[in-house]
Amino acid sequence: MIKCYIVEDEEPALNQLIERVNRHEALELAGFSASAEKAILEIERYKPQLLFLDMELPDLNGLDIIKVIQIRPHIIFTTAYDRYAVDAFNYEAVDFLLKPYSEERFSQAVDKVVKRIDHHPNLHLELQNLLRHWKPQAEFLTRIPSRIGDKIFVLNVEDIVYFTSKDKVVFAHRDHDYFIINFTLDELQNRLNPENFFRIHRSTIVNLDYIQTIEPLIGGTYVMTVKDKNRSQLQVSRNAGKAIRSHFNW
Repeated sequence: MIKCYIVEDEEPALNQLIERVNRHEALELAGFSASAEKAILEIERYKPQLLFLDMELPDLNGLDIIKVIQIRPHIIFTTAYDRYAVDAFNYEAVDFLLKPYSEERFSQAVDKVVKRIDHHPNLHLELQNLLRHWKPQAEFLTRIPSRIGDKIFVLNVEDIVYFTSKDKVVFAHRDHDYFIINFTLDELQNRLNPENFFRIHRSTIVNLDYIQTIEPLIGGTYVMTVKDKNRSQLQVSRNAGKAIRSHFNW
């Protein structure tokens, strides 16, 4: 039996998925949740082999759950939006179920998990063919999870003043506190709205709404003061400084 866990916030979809899991001879239901925070803790407690994961949840994106959990189950994504299909492939999902899906389609997805567990070599190509005709749409981060012990904090992106990286650890700085997050700066640069966030240095991304001043230094670089509690000063590269000054017509 394959132990599985369901993350789904829509009650009708959750109930239907529970019924299908319980009817399938290869599956054993370990648990389910409608919230990301509860799901993260229970996934690590139950250690399922298979995760049915909804992309759109009230508190977090399904992709962000994957970043936080410390185990790597096989994943079948479920969603009503096909724009997530390419993201599913990038996270090496076994399959991608576009709601509403049939019992037959559900069984096909589970069969792929069984084959993958049995080291079936062609699943990656099968999923690539499945996603070939779907085009992704831009989806910027609005919330970011941070784990401290057994607690999951959900940070609103608009409240983050800047991000920094030190020794391969990335910090999200708010007005009066900061959190370690499981993203690289390159990932953040690709997933944050460029109208609101700008990479000012190889180790720093700033929220443009929190810039107070930017001043030139000897050597062509700049120093930026941001509107947090400590009026923090951030190093700005030469090219980034010119771009920001041009953006604000300074």
